[in-house]
Amino acid sequence: MADNPDREPSDANSSEGVAGAVLGYLLAGILVWGFLGWLAEGFLGVPAGVGIAVGMMLGAAAAIYLIMKRLGA
Repeated sequence: MADNPDREPSDANSSEGVAGAVLGYLLAGILVWGFLGWLAEGFLGVPAGVGIAVGMMLGAAAAIYLIMKRLGA
C-alpha cells in the first residue's frame, strides 16, 4: 500500500513514549519490589507491612535510577 502523506513520522523519543516508559518503570519497580518485600516478611518474620513498605521504596528508588540512566532525564 502507498504511504499516507498525512501521517506523522514515528519518533522514538515522543512525549507519549517517554511518559509511558516512565510510568511503566515506576509501576513495575514498586509492584515487583513490594511483592518481594511481602515475601521477605514471611521468611524473615518482620512485622506486617514493614517489608512491603521497604520493598516499595527500594523499587521506586531503583525505578528512578533506571529512568535517569536510560532516558537521560
